[in-house]
Amino acid sequence: MSRHTGKGSHRRKEAALERKATQHHEFIGQAETERAEAEFRKHERLASEQNAETVKEMARELEQAAGLRTDGAMGPEMPLRIPRSIEEGKRMIREAPEAMREKAREKIEKLPEPARKAVDLVGTVAGMAMVPVRLGWNIARDLLQIPFTVLRVLRQREV
Repeated sequence: MSRHTGKGSHRRKEAALERKATQHHEFIGQAETERAEAEFRKHERLASEQNAETVKEMARELEQAAGLRTDGAMGPEMPLRIPRSIEEGKRMIREAPEAMREKAREKIEKLPEPARKAVDLVGTVAGMAMVPVRLGWNIARDLLQIPFTVLRVLRQREV
């Protein structure tokens, strides 16, 4: 036996059709009020759509005058867009490191040659400073003990 689903939706569809259906009138003159009301509602709807579009246009002009970005970014101090969905947020998080590297490369290319060399040097030093973190604390501790042990052995030989 099959179940009858959607009985309520069938009734709703019938009710919608009844509301939209043209009413039967005994005399032609009785339809004038309904036509006038429909025309009034049509003009009212068109006016509200036009007002909404005007408001959007004014908002765009104000954002341009204020220097705001139209891509959803909060401004020059906060260049990230606010994600519109969870999937977009996940995508932004995945792409963020590479995008930041690309921006850094562009800014470094604009620097003069001595400043670029200084940035490279700072990057190299920072990378070397992070070696202990990469190797782990125990290995770093052992590596730091080696020079002290060598100094201690040399001091003991002098005595």
